[in-house]
Amino acid sequence: MSDCACDLPLSEDDLLQAAVLTLLLDAHPAQRSEEELVRELSADPHDVAERDAVEIAIRDLVGAGLAHRHDDFLFATHAAVRFEQLRS
Repeated sequence: MSDCACDLPLSEDDLLQAAVLTLLLDAHPAQRSEEELVRELSADPHDVAERDAVEIAIRDLVGAGLAHRHDDFLFATHAAVRFEQLRS
């Protein structure tokens, strides 16, 4: 039996972070605007709760060192890109 946290099911917050990071990695080395990410990941980009959820996911990815913010634009960090390369 494994005690690895990777065996736990992902929460909705985790899934949204994964979606944001996937979009950033797919765009690499280009940057994506926060507004683009909100539009792509929200059923209704004008819904405050949906917008907040994407913004929180972005904040958490930046805090974890997986995304960088440059004003209103974001891009995957070198660490995130390298990890994705290793998984491929």
